[in-house]
This record gives sequence, C-alpha cells and structure tokens, in this order.
Amino acid sequence: MDSPNFFCDLHIHTVASDGGYTAGEVVDLAVGRRMQVIAVTDHDSAASNRKAVEAGEKAGLRVIPGIELTTSERRHVLGYFLQTDDCELYRYLETLRKLSRAHMCGVLERLRPRGITVSEQELAERSGEGISNMSHLLDLLHRRGDLTAGQFDSQEALELFGDPDYMVNFFREFAATRPFTDTAGALRMIRGAGGVPVWAHPFQFGDVEEAELEKLVALGLAGLEVITPKHDPAQREKLAQLCRDYGLVPTGGTDYHGRYFQSIEKGRQIGTCGVGPEVVEQLEQRRTG
Repeated sequence: MDSPNFFCDLHIHTVASDGGYTAGEVVDLAVGRRMQVIAVTDHDSAASNRKAVEAGEKAGLRVIPGIELTTSERRHVLGYFLQTDDCELYRYLETLRKLSRAHMCGVLERLRPRGITVSEQELAERSGEGISNMSHLLDLLHRRGDLTAGQFDSQEALELFGDPDYMVNFFREFAATRPFTDTAGALRMIRGAGGVPVWAHPFQFGDVEEAELEKLVALGLAGLEVITPKHDPAQREKLAQLCRDYGLVPTGGTDYHGRYFQSIEKGRQIGTCGVGPEVVEQLEQRRTG
C-alpha cells in the first residue's frame, strides 16, 4: 500500500467534471493511499458530492463536499463543506449544466464530418448530472472502442478531433458565451451554501496583487491554495506569507484528475500535494452555517 506525502488532499475531480474516475473510484483510490481526508471539488458541479460522502462513510474515509467554481475573471474558487442544495449556488449549477449540455451538442454537430457520431442521448448518459465537456466525449469514444488510446493527448485523439488543443479550446468557446459568475458572485454563492471559499492555485493566471486580495477578503474569501503542483517553492512561500498577513487558511491538494490525464499529471497520485488535519480544522472553523 503506497503512502501519501500529505494525508488530506483538498482538490480532487471526478467524472462530474473532467476527472477520470467516479466518486466511488476516487474514494477507493484514496483509501488505497491511506488518506484521512479528501475533498471532491469538481469544476462547476456538485453532482458527485453525495455519492462520494456516502462511499467515504462506508470506507472509513472523510470526504468533504466541495466545488471549484470558474469565474468570468478566469479565477477558480474552491468551496468546502457545502451544506445545503436549496440555495442560489445549486440553481446556478443547474443552469450551467443545461448550458454546457447544449454547447456540447453543438460541438457534436461540428464533429460529425470527421466521422464522430455520438448522439445527444449518449452524451447525456455519459455526463449524467455533471457539467458536459470534452473529457466526457473522449471517455465515451474510448469505452466504445472508437479510440484505442485513452490519453487526452494521444496522437490518435488529436487526429480524430483535429485540434491539438481541443480540451482548452472547447472550454474557451464555452467561456466566451459568458456563462460564469464573477468572483464576488462565486464567493457569495459558496457562503450562501454554508461553504468556505478558497482561491484555487492563485498564480495560475498571473501574480497575486495585494490590493485585489484585500477586496476578496472583504467579500468573504477564507483561504488560499498554497500546496499545489501549479506553484513553485517561491510562489508557495509568498502565498503562505499572505495567509499569515491576512488571516487566511493555507490549503492544498493535487488537483487530481487521473486516468485520461496521467501524461500531464506526470504520475502524481492523490496525496502528492495537500495539507495536514490541522488545516481541515481551520477550514471548519470558517464555516458559515
């Protein structure tokens, strides 16, 4: 049984967004890695949370129900300990689910001349209650036998889709339809669901300006993701200092997708990045209901 570097991994994706494993499979992987706590944080979907929590309870693993919201300013905001589905956040997620499904149906039409014949029903069955995207189409084609290689960047997949950046370009197309809330809205909706908002991998799209951070803290931001594969040591130290300066919780996680994304995740497993139990306790103290 392999040992993790950290026993609490607070950034994991499932098939509800662009992860390669179901909620149950993620729990099994985490148990196999001897994790103590994980958080399911799918992009713009909470569809796997209930199943993951239930699977964790059966397996003796604590699973925090979470989310990773995309914002119109290209920030990602993690939300932890979501407590209620009768709120603005879940109504917003349902709207996103419908918009993403409609957008993917348009993508399917464009791909038909390339010999990719997938029905709307097949796509709906594969994406379930999650947010439809190109990873669902990749998975469907692989399971159906149309693709022998399952990696998103295999030569076979790139030739079939006719675009070396098809994953990113799909997202850019969808984002261009302006479906996402702004950062203030993301913070408000996470708080309204009883959750704790954390800025995910803050350095991904540029530097972290303190003036902007102050505004986000005033709007309810509770933490910064520090220990992530997307940050180098100097960035981690700067973020840790900002957490000390502004009273924020320093979180961490692998941003794990698995299966179809192993080539870019370079062998990292659940628990490669993360935090200790004391950070989970600090997040719990920031809950709002």
